[in-house]
Amino acid sequence: MRIVIGGAGEVGRGVAKALRSEGRDVVLIDTDPVSIKEAQALDVLVVQGDATLREDLIEAKVQNAEVYIAATQRDEINMISCALARDIAQQAGKSELMTIARIHDASLISDEESGDLTRWSGVQYAVCSDLLVIEDLKVGLQGASMVEVLPLGHDAWISVGEVLPSAERLIGSTIQEARDNVDGLPRIFGIKEPGKKSHIPNSDSVIVSNSLVAFATIGKHTFRRILLATGHQPPDYPDHPRVMIFGATRLGRQIAKSYLEDGCRVTVISENLEQANELAGSDFANTDLLDSIHGNPLDAGLLQELDVDEHHIAISALSDDHANMAVALHATELGVSIVGMVLDDSQMAQIARRIGHSFAVSRRRVSINYILRHVHSKIEGNYHLLSTIPDIVGMSAILGPGHRMIGNKVKVLENKLCRVAFIHRTSKSSGTESILRASSDQILMEGDRLMLFAKVEDIENVEKRLTRS
Repeated sequence: MRIVIGGAGEVGRGVAKALRSEGRDVVLIDTDPVSIKEAQALDVLVVQGDATLREDLIEAKVQNAEVYIAATQRDEINMISCALARDIAQQAGKSELMTIARIHDASLISDEESGDLTRWSGVQYAVCSDLLVIEDLKVGLQGASMVEVLPLGHDAWISVGEVLPSAERLIGSTIQEARDNVDGLPRIFGIKEPGKKSHIPNSDSVIVSNSLVAFATIGKHTFRRILLATGHQPPDYPDHPRVMIFGATRLGRQIAKSYLEDGCRVTVISENLEQANELAGSDFANTDLLDSIHGNPLDAGLLQELDVDEHHIAISALSDDHANMAVALHATELGVSIVGMVLDDSQMAQIARRIGHSFAVSRRRVSINYILRHVHSKIEGNYHLLSTIPDIVGMSAILGPGHRMIGNKVKVLENKLCRVAFIHRTSKSSGTESILRASSDQILMEGDRLMLFAKVEDIENVEKRLTRS
């Protein structure tokens, strides 16, 4: 499969690296010499050119590609280049070219479900991180101190935690011993030891201090159990937390709306008067649960006057990464037990997660994951490339009618390529749903939704096994 990517920034390079690890034929195109230089460290073809110029896209051989991804920093460039790539493919007699665009402005795709964006822009799939990060952030805050939390669907989760030196019941134990010693410990499907490559462990793998460990778990209530087992002391998380949000940006307003819909009391502080007024005029702002304040998020006197330490969560949703980190650290120092951040840079997000009991979401990392999900959309389900345990993918897949794996044992599907964590199954007779822990001798049935883990390098072969025929 040939894939052309317009834009060699962090998102473009992240997608290119993952797809190249799968053995795909990848081309990156960009005008920026710095981005080009960084992209040359990847094992991909790099073209210095403009993704909005027909001749440059032709030089990148977009007419021979199966997928075109527009991942630049500007929405108009991404939409134009998708339309141009599609036209080039059609002129070359190629009827099918998947086009995926990273979109920053959520208002551009508010009607995406009706197909409007596809009709007028040439973008088949739009990935807007601001429409995707809120639920990821809210769930991650319930497991604050986790380094990564990703959804597999139906309340199944990938939860990555660092094993602290105080985790005495895990350190030095094998995976099987850990499960025996810690009641209710979810299953471990990925490990990254300090200084070593990540891997999918077996029952005899030994857990060492300061490792990053990926758990497959059912239910957000298990996050606390995972954190305690890995040596953390998570704060209590109430059913309806009191939330303080720094920034009435478009994203900040949407976060506020989401928590208000949950019945939470929300305080929003905005230094931008225009944004504060937009919040006050919102259709969801007419409630006693919302306090909208115009002021400086770093004003300690103002925050103390607003009883910042009585808020369970503080979330920074400003437009600058450094400002978000500064505000979150300030809130922690003033007594907020859990802090959240929405950042652009993924490496900065990993650093930010070390601020107290915190959880940070990277827009760019979210964009990478959802772009990859669309690339792999012939297998219906979720697709998550773990950022903290590199080269491990968590994904889901459905066994539809006539699937060749129906009637086989789980171990036939796995066959040294992947490991199945859970099976979501609906009873044909009663219609009741259940999530089963997978075992090697379980028989796969029609309609099963599988949640599994694999190494990036094996994804192409795993997908071949998961295709219907």
